[in-house]
Amino acid sequence: MTEKSRINATKGRLLAAFFIAAAMSGAAQAQTDSTPPSAAQSLSCLKRPSSAIEYPAKHQLDRGSGFMRLRLHFEKPDAAPRVEVLSNTAREDMQDRVYRYVADYRLPCLQPEDGTVSAVQEFSFSNTAMEDLPVPEAPQRRHSFCIVMPREGMHAPLTLSTQVQHVVAAAMFTGNGEQPPEVKLLHSTGDKRLEASVVERVRSYRMPCRTGQEGPQAMQQQFTFTPAGHRRYVLKHDAFTLMAFLSMTQGVQQLKAFFDFNTMNCPFKVNYTMYGPALPNEVEVEGERDPNRIPFLKWLNQRQLAFGSEKQSNELFGQTLQIQVPCGQLDLEPAATAAAR
Repeated sequence: MTEKSRINATKGRLLAAFFIAAAMSGAAQAQTDSTPPSAAQSLSCLKRPSSAIEYPAKHQLDRGSGFMRLRLHFEKPDAAPRVEVLSNTAREDMQDRVYRYVADYRLPCLQPEDGTVSAVQEFSFSNTAMEDLPVPEAPQRRHSFCIVMPREGMHAPLTLSTQVQHVVAAAMFTGNGEQPPEVKLLHSTGDKRLEASVVERVRSYRMPCRTGQEGPQAMQQQFTFTPAGHRRYVLKHDAFTLMAFLSMTQGVQQLKAFFDFNTMNCPFKVNYTMYGPALPNEVEVEGERDPNRIPFLKWLNQRQLAFGSEKQSNELFGQTLQIQVPCGQLDLEPAATAAAR
């Protein structure tokens, strides 16, 4: 398969096995800046036309097709977004429909502290018109992120559990550099003593660069505790091709999707951290952000691995694998549809 070839799972799905090796593992911690987006930054108040966009057919035999990917910049709550074209193969009358359609978008909850809120949206035409919901871009960090943790390590309490235990905590900093964060547990398979120890630990964190004038800042941290002598599941491989990864996910035979990676500065690699279904998975591409990839990354984020058992799912929680995305196109159709053709 060459880099420019079309990837078509309906013509030969890879059935790569999900190889897992048992290995010794100790406690692990990972942290990320996870300041929650505002209502505007998450597009939760977006106002769109009540009727769907229509195909500009001149007659029933019109088979013209086209595609547009737009980057929308919302700068005022009562104004249409500024439109930036990221990719376009649509003819002029299709483009006119799209421009008129997005001109009616409004983001009424936009506040000055939100700055400019950007989103990416795709439109497809092929004798019908289809639109994907706009996907918000992650807001750029506006304040320094300067977490300081205690010099000494965490001392976990004794536990009788023979299972790997995970606790995921979120810390919200709202005051100045001397004030402790508010701590909330997002997910836990640990006992009450372990949870209390995590909360106490995270409350000892400080963000000394804060003055108290900044907006809220948050971080998320995972704590994993492995019993002494426990042989824990780990991934035998830490890098997979896109098709090998998809073959390991739930409902792969029913997936329907189309992505043109040639418009996404391909090839590229995605780091996928598995938290589902307890928490949203995380996907990240190293280097400069490319808005053309946002719809694909959101779709990839929603894919869940098909684990062989609850034990395997629990012990792989929070682990990261790399997905190698080639050039070409990903064209998936449900197996029943492909068979009928």
